[in-house]
Amino acid sequence: MAAIDGLRERVEIARREYAALPADGWGPLGRLDERTGERWDRGHVLGHVAEAVPFWMGQIRAVLDGTTGFVGRDEVGGAQRRTGIDSGREAGEAGLLRRIDAALLALQAMLADLREADLDRRVVFRSAQGDRESDLLLLIDQLLVGHVEDHLKQISESDG
Repeated sequence: MAAIDGLRERVEIARREYAALPADGWGPLGRLDERTGERWDRGHVLGHVAEAVPFWMGQIRAVLDGTTGFVGRDEVGGAQRRTGIDSGREAGEAGLLRRIDAALLALQAMLADLREADLDRRVVFRSAQGDRESDLLLLIDQLLVGHVEDHLKQISESDG
């Protein structure tokens, strides 16, 4: 259970850090992301995290349920991502933080239900850069836990 316990611990730390964010408003746009060409402020980031965690959890659950052997964003998933980013400021910071907290609690529950053998499942990750095979552990780490941590760091750097 070491890998799952480690993931759950990282989610709990991130959950506490999101909850402790000062309500400083949206602030200026951050640095240009050379990969996407996007510039986000805090509202964009929080809106994205509030959308992304449930999205990727749904993708992982579909693999665990045997519904699919791949994860990724299709055109509809891409539109959902864009809506999460663009609507972040309108959604309000307090509401976004509540949604993120609920999503991270749900992620912890999903992780608690996993067995170590589940983490070894092979899955195809479909992205704009093409398909690549991976195991579920790497995808959970990158698409969920690490993604949440990366965006927390992004907010901390832009606030600081």
